[in-house]
Amino acid sequence: MISFTHLNHYISPSSEEGLSEAWRRSLGRLGDYTSIIVRSLNLRPIAASLHAQTVDHILVRLNLSNVHIILRVAPEDDLASYVYLMRAMAGHNMPAPKIIQRDLSRALVPFAFTVESYVPGITADQLPDGPLLRGAGRQVGRILRRMHRIPAEGAGRPAPSGRWLQQQNWRAVLRQIGQRMAASPADALVFGASEQAAVAALLDSPRLDCQQPTLIHSNFGPQSARITAGENVHLEAIIDPGAYVGGDGIYDLACGLSAAYPAAWREGLLDGYQSVAPLTPDEQLRLPSLQLLASYWNACRCYIRAEPHEAARAEAMRLIGELSAEG
Repeated sequence: MISFTHLNHYISPSSEEGLSEAWRRSLGRLGDYTSIIVRSLNLRPIAASLHAQTVDHILVRLNLSNVHIILRVAPEDDLASYVYLMRAMAGHNMPAPKIIQRDLSRALVPFAFTVESYVPGITADQLPDGPLLRGAGRQVGRILRRMHRIPAEGAGRPAPSGRWLQQQNWRAVLRQIGQRMAASPADALVFGASEQAAVAALLDSPRLDCQQPTLIHSNFGPQSARITAGENVHLEAIIDPGAYVGGDGIYDLACGLSAAYPAAWREGLLDGYQSVAPLTPDEQLRLPSLQLLASYWNACRCYIRAEPHEAARAEAMRLIGELSAEG
């Protein structure tokens, strides 16, 4: 058995203020916990390395004798939404990481985890603006439209048991997404009182109602698509969904069409999406409103992270103006 101690990450005391206790524990003892999981599953890795770290998860790559696998550690997330969406996509033969093992109980280690297939390639946002990115957008659009035709058991997210214990309406879920992405006072730092009022009124509007929730990604963009690229591109998997996996699929499309993304991506995405099934009149009506919410929240999130937010803010301002003109 190899040693995993190199995965234990020393956390500087000066960094502790920005990390929760769960994150400090998971990073500081990552190697120890990986060893426990590996032994419990009777795995025989020949190497292990820190593969990536997302906002919610830590990914450890385990090299077995003939294949790579990924250990996904969730210091705070219960992984219920992630498991639900990945299993649903796999059940409908859509490209997604294949979950090999999962334990959401926190009984073995103090966090939920999955063991899943390793997905090669790069994310679509690493492609240069041009034909390859347009092709990637088109492939992703087709998969996204197929995903949005699969009914979900409710709006929002399931419990760790997999059951949807609380039925919510879609507008309530949208408010929760907004609170996660643009918590006060971020919105007040990016937008004025009139823009904040316009978004609040929109969230109360019945035009956003969704009668039949479908599978959604809820954190969608070119960073959500892992592809391999050469002379052509090939979509390997849709990755890293958000906290909510049931709702209005047009919200995903609205996120993917953000003005913050290159035109080639947006053109390919919309073309691929509509090649499976054209937008219905109701979907065409909802799309600008959901684009407004997506741009507004994305501008706030980028501002908080000290990332460029001007394009998303300008798009939100334009859509607010158009919505006001409609009356």
